[in-house]
Amino acid sequence: MYLISFFILVFLLGGIPFGLLISRYWLKIDIRQQGSGNIGMTNVMRVGGKLPGLLTLLLDFGKGSVAVLLAKTFIPDMVIDIETQKIFLSLAGVIVVCGHVFSVFLRFKGGKGISTLFGVLAVLHLNIGICAGIVWLVMFFWKHISSLSGITMLTVLPWLFLLIPWVKNESPVWPVFFLFLLLSSLLVYKHLENIKRLLKGQEGQLSTSTVSYTHLTLPTKA
Repeated sequence: MYLISFFILVFLLGGIPFGLLISRYWLKIDIRQQGSGNIGMTNVMRVGGKLPGLLTLLLDFGKGSVAVLLAKTFIPDMVIDIETQKIFLSLAGVIVVCGHVFSVFLRFKGGKGISTLFGVLAVLHLNIGICAGIVWLVMFFWKHISSLSGITMLTVLPWLFLLIPWVKNESPVWPVFFLFLLLSSLLVYKHLENIKRLLKGQEGQLSTSTVSYTHLTLPTKA
């Protein structure tokens, strides 16, 4: 029961809609009615500017990091082996991302989960987080399309849980690999509308140097 309560807490933490709160109390708008309608960093930045977008990124990132840190604090009370610890931490990370995607505070709707996922990886497995971040950045600096960067990163991510241990001559933790394979598949599915626009050449680019508050009614999808 204690374990179930912990995972419920993590799910609720993931569900805090920081992008919506920032847009409502800072920008005085409902971000769900602007741009792409997404509550994540990309849409907040395009609609509201750099600072609101970056704050959304940091807070969503923080949710993921805090969830794994809480799980690490919880572990000393449990007598489990190293592999089970990795599975437990990974499960906490997956749940907090799912909490963001299916926010209980937004009737089980939410964001795309990329920022929260990076927060999870930063604490759970920094090497994998860095590699995933490099993939995201390379694609972003090439195409300047946030959604394409996220989709590319998600496609690569699960295999890093096999590649990095192989490089270090360690055995992969297969349940962790499958957890992130399922999570990545879910998040790619959440990008389905973005994928459709990408195939049509209609997906908007994100140029932070030109973002301003004058884009509040910009119809371009993020």
